[in-house]
Amino acid sequence: MKISCPKCNASGTIPDHEIPESGRFISCPRCNEGFTVTKPRPGNDVYLVDTCPSCGFSTFGDETFGTCPKCGVAIKIFIERQREEQRLKHDQELLGKKLNNVGAVPPMPEVNTTPVADFIDNLHPVNLISWGVAAVAIIILALGLWGIIGYDGARIQTTLIEERGEQVSGIYVFLHYGLLNWVKFMYGVIALSVSLLFMKRLKIGLRALSGLLWATIVLVPLLYVISFVYWVLAPIPHTISGYLIEILNIIFMSALVGVPLYLLESYLHERKITSVVKL
Repeated sequence: MKISCPKCNASGTIPDHEIPESGRFISCPRCNEGFTVTKPRPGNDVYLVDTCPSCGFSTFGDETFGTCPKCGVAIKIFIERQREEQRLKHDQELLGKKLNNVGAVPPMPEVNTTPVADFIDNLHPVNLISWGVAAVAIIILALGLWGIIGYDGARIQTTLIEERGEQVSGIYVFLHYGLLNWVKFMYGVIALSVSLLFMKRLKIGLRALSGLLWATIVLVPLLYVISFVYWVLAPIPHTISGYLIEILNIIFMSALVGVPLYLLESYLHERKITSVVKL
């Protein structure tokens, strides 16, 4: 603490811990005036410590001080400065977090899904159409594959020669009895691939499915017409009622297959379908 001579006003410092509670009598080195030095009574705004927070000086006892006797720092000012620095640092951290969050999209709340909700979501028309096309494709593919495996051109050729009494070529046998199985098999593979593309809600899948439906609408009556021509050219007796039945069969089967497929193709252009299809 700072002291001054009451006679000559000479000033100096003396460590607080060297002054007992009852005071200390000292003599002025300038004028030899003797006087008693006592510790000042601490006020409410004085911080008393036994260890300096700046230099680490300690009294190692019960004595406390408000100003460090070693480095002379005021404890109150030092502590308040530390608190102010911590407050400024905290404010800067908060400001940095706010700036980082500017423009950020708040996280979406977690939605607990249930089996019923998942089932309803899977009932979307895109999924239903994809599943239906895939099921039909698998059936046609299986029928075509079964026909290919079971096709025996030589046996069929021998049977026809025996029935007609004339030579029948292997190409004729394949065109009449083997080609349709390959058509079914290839159609099933293509339809299954298209259904998978459409299930992924890709734009190319939508276009491919639309093209597949139109091709089917044309292909079904075409196959029946070709079959009718083969029937007409076959060396067997024909009747008027037979012609009529074959023509009605072509019309009926074309309408049975073509009308639902046409309605389905038209439905593919509804907003409920096109709005979920990805580019």
